Amino acid sequence: MKNVALVLASGGPRGFAYIGAIEELQARGYNITSVAGASAGSLVGGIYAAGGIKAFKEWISALDPMKIMSLMDVSVSKTYLVKGEKVIKAIEARVPEVNIEDLEIPFTAVATDLYTGEEVVFRKGPLFQAIRASISIPSMFKPVKWKGRTLVDGGMVNTLPIDRVQRTPGDILVAFNVNQIDAAEIQGFLDSRAAIEEKSWSEYEILSRIRAGIHRHQLDASASNSWIPVGAGGNFHSILQRSFGIMNCSLARMALEKTPPDILVSLPYDSYHGVYGYTHAKEIIELGRKLMADALDQYEKKNA
Repeated sequence: MKNVALVLASGGPRGFAYIGAIEELQARGYNITSVAGASAGSLVGGIYAAGGIKAFKEWISALDPMKIMSLMDVSVSKTYLVKGEKVIKAIEARVPEVNIEDLEIPFTAVATDLYTGEEVVFRKGPLFQAIRASISIPSMFKPVKWKGRTLVDGGMVNTLPIDRVQRTPGDILVAFNVNQIDAAEIQGFLDSRAAIEEKSWSEYEILSRIRAGIHRHQLDASASNSWIPVGAGGNFHSILQRSFGIMNCSLARMALEKTPPDILVSLPYDSYHGVYGYTHAKEIIELGRKLMADALDQYEKKNA
């Protein structure tokens, strides 16, 4: 049995792909001996380390738009939209709280100090306190107060925390990055200026068509290059979201260049977003399984 040190990137609903990836690793006889994650990666990785991945999978697979909205404890604060307490309590109802140091699998979560910009690394203490800090997207979730610090999303400083995972002699370093931006494919679309000018598409519509096209490409290699029409209207949120995506892509790229993993699994940033992503958990899980299976096939063939 081959031991694996698993690293999971930040990535919102795309992080559901990690569930399928973990299941594929286990099915192929790999033994996950440690996990490190940021944001969505810390959520799935921490729940796996706590032995609750099955219950979590069943729960998210049943989510629909109404259930998701019921988990949004909207705040009147001027600095954040959602408190984030309902989501954590819903998860705790299925995966009981535990201290990180008591987990059978060594686990590491990363968060960001909002004011100093420092990375904060969790290797002990309450699991869900660490997860709650790591997933606190700025302006979306209420920051977490911890030991005099104000903590937000770990993806802000270490999107793919390869340098934080615990290693053991002879293990295989496996990283799953869901923040890849395929510049060539996007540029190929943007080069079709005639179509863009003719339809007078907004920046939001252009990005939406890019996302739709890459999403179809991931699910079906035979899909055409046509773009799925979406509603009109750009907004501040779409530009802010894109900005965070570019930042995450760049940070992940630097981490991979600094410490190349033995196995790298990638999913485009432009795949799943917002409520749409959270209501397609089953689809994303299966995609994660397929991507991990393909990556393992290549690794095993190379090392046969």
